[in-house]
Amino acid sequence: MNSRLLTFRIRRFHKEKDPSEWTDTFHVEPRKGMNLLEALLRIQDEQDGTLSLRYSCRGAVCGSCALRVNGNVVLACRTHVEELMKKPALIEPLPYFRVIRDLIVDMSAFFEHYGKIEPYLQGKPVTPHQEYRMGEEKRKEIDPYINCILCGICFGVCPAFERHSEFLGPAILAKAFRFFIDPRDRRNSEILRIADSHEGVWGCNTVFQCVKVCPKEVPPTHAIVKMRRKILRQHFSTLVSRLMSLIS
Repeated sequence: MNSRLLTFRIRRFHKEKDPSEWTDTFHVEPRKGMNLLEALLRIQDEQDGTLSLRYSCRGAVCGSCALRVNGNVVLACRTHVEELMKKPALIEPLPYFRVIRDLIVDMSAFFEHYGKIEPYLQGKPVTPHQEYRMGEEKRKEIDPYINCILCGICFGVCPAFERHSEFLGPAILAKAFRFFIDPRDRRNSEILRIADSHEGVWGCNTVFQCVKVCPKEVPPTHAIVKMRRKILRQHFSTLVSRLMSLIS
């Protein structure tokens, strides 16, 4: 076999077949600058048209091509094949999600959780002659959390999601924090109420895996820890107020 050929072992799943799960091996001749998504599309075009995968933008914007390579969860469009030359690459779908077909997983649970936080700005009322104004420091604080592309990679490494499927998840809690710290949004208390549960910030193991793997450098664990502190301060303030009312 040509030593320059890339070897891919791809985990397959077709529910209509028996057995429904198996592994196929494919070989691809690499070209300079090729990424994993290109290689998979070549396999689909030239070797097996039944190979199923999800992709869209090809530029690390949509998050559609997330999968697992040799145990690491990545975006196929950002994974250069030069990194996979040393040994056969095992390609698998994102873990913890139900597999629909081959490398395509069911993201319904992810987006159901996403919908729970109503991920859009719900502004405070202003008069027709006013504008929402934000200082530069606040904008810089929000910036890291607006880059999420909803790829689901953070779910694929999250031990809390593996243990408890109702856990909202890193991406969703990071997005909730994004609106919580936005001075234009009116839902501060409501967001903390949603986050203050085992399905929210208290379900996180704080192992920072999501921070390490995010292709857009979103820091979900940092957001979770900051919301925990805010919730604890709020509970403490409420407790002190009740005690003071009892004393008086």
